[in-house]
Amino acid sequence: MQISYQYQGKWHVKSLAKGMVVVGRPNNELTIDIDLSPDTTVSRKHAKLWRNEDGSCWIEDLGSRYGTKVNATAITGHHQLCEGDSIHIGETTLRINSE
Repeated sequence: MQISYQYQGKWHVKSLAKGMVVVGRPNNELTIDIDLSPDTTVSRKHAKLWRNEDGSCWIEDLGSRYGTKVNATAITGHHQLCEGDSIHIGETTLRINSE
């Protein structure tokens, strides 16, 4: 499964091959798997995405200031994702795609 994300008109693609990825903005003390800089409405550790052993994909907001939305609905706790879902983190839009 892959994540495509767009910020200010530019698209990027990241594979979700590993168990869990953290989405946010890095600093000297924090490593982020999907860096959404320079979107300043994204928290340092904004959300995490992971794949279960059954192949299902999930997202969880990590207590971010502006929250995380899936298909325009704010999520709390963890939320299962489907191919084509639209995720809004700050001013950035992410999409789930099969590889």
